[in-house]
Amino acid sequence: MSAAWDWVVPIRQKHFGEPLAGLYPLERLAGEEAYWALHEAELRRHFPPEFYFNLPALSGEEGRRARARLAASEGAHRLADFWIARDGDAIAAMFAGHQKDAETYRMWHSVIHPAYRRRGLYTEIVRRILAYTRDLGFDYVVSEHAPSNNAVIIAKLKAGFRIVAMEIDAAVGPGVNLRYFHNEAHLRAYEFRCGMARLDERLVEVGFGAMPLLLEQLQRAPAAEVQPPETPASSDPRRPSGAGR
Repeated sequence: MSAAWDWVVPIRQKHFGEPLAGLYPLERLAGEEAYWALHEAELRRHFPPEFYFNLPALSGEEGRRARARLAASEGAHRLADFWIARDGDAIAAMFAGHQKDAETYRMWHSVIHPAYRRRGLYTEIVRRILAYTRDLGFDYVVSEHAPSNNAVIIAKLKAGFRIVAMEIDAAVGPGVNLRYFHNEAHLRAYEFRCGMARLDERLVEVGFGAMPLLLEQLQRAPAAEVQPPETPASSDPRRPSGAGR
């Protein structure tokens, strides 16, 4: 890791210095190769087989040189973290993340050994990463998950992540993209885009493009037009009108 990231060391120690769940000491690995070698040797057999496409390999040597040139132009190496939680010689959990850009940190990979599940380890990992990235100054934490991975998606939503996209990635297949907003103003902008009628002064100040037209339309709208719609009557006689789903 470049010396440009030395300022991160005390923040990392603050959030990952204590054992996971007070029981499992955390060890930061040197890099991606060591992380995956350990994962394949110790944990792979506990999970279903998966396959992916190595898309960079399809671009050949010319593509490899182009990526290397772009990476060299970035300056400091991007922040990356590779962690294992140990229980003696056994591995209880592994998780990794990295910086995507100056605003975004990606929770890239997390696994809990089957023998250590239902102990709150994943919830604590998410909590620590959110606190860590908040102190580092990131605006967002993102992750991608298979649509069938209900357990992890629900855990992330409970922690405050929001669904921002669905995609079909040529390498790994369909995915649900989640994002955590450290910046409350950014979260309000997201919620407004999702249909919540809360356009506050700060959002108006930073709005551009057709924002003046939107404000003009809102000012012209009679009060009756902006009232919440009535709840439709229930077609189920056993269910009172307006009951929650």
